[in-house]
Amino acid sequence: MTIEFKDFGFAPAYKVDINPEYPAAGEWEVPNYLFGGRSTETLTIRISPQLTKPWVASFAVVGNGHYVTGLFACPNPEQVLVAAGTDAYLIQVTRPGHADDLPISPVLHIHRPSGMDLLVVGSFTNLAAVDDSGLRWVTGRLFIDDLELVEGPPGKICVRGSVNAVPSAPETLIIDPSRGELIEGPKYTDVAHPHGEPGWCRDGI
Repeated sequence: MTIEFKDFGFAPAYKVDINPEYPAAGEWEVPNYLFGGRSTETLTIRISPQLTKPWVASFAVVGNGHYVTGLFACPNPEQVLVAAGTDAYLIQVTRPGHADDLPISPVLHIHRPSGMDLLVVGSFTNLAAVDDSGLRWVTGRLFIDDLELVEGPPGKICVRGSVNAVPSAPETLIIDPSRGELIEGPKYTDVAHPHGEPGWCRDGI
């Protein structure tokens, strides 16, 4: 599987080297970090920020081949999103030891909606969005399964999937990109959440 770095039209303030050759001397000779648990597959990256020294990080890749694995530029030029199968990490490249685990698992979709300075991450059931300050919002559960991002009206995020366990045509929902709230379409509910599942939005938004 080819692992790529996608910039989505953002302007990252760093260079990326994916799975660099391990030094013959046996040491990276730069700070190095480990993320995730045990796995038969590992993604190793070397990041060279414009203003600080390079560093290396290795990520356990779980579900390789089924979920998204790769590196993605963010609205903040000093952040990189690393997807490693079931998990995704938002990293400030000048402070790599303080990565944030994204509350989305497994990672199935990473997309920049047209005309927006957002990076949207999706699982089977919900979405998260990253802006130039970091994690902006996380939706509650939108579907029982099969979430996919689809084209829609300008300035809106559109997703399609199954809202209930009874076999039926997929529903299309429209999400407010500012706060991650459902603004059009049926709300997912279940016995535990008869009024829908609450999402999260960063303070001050």
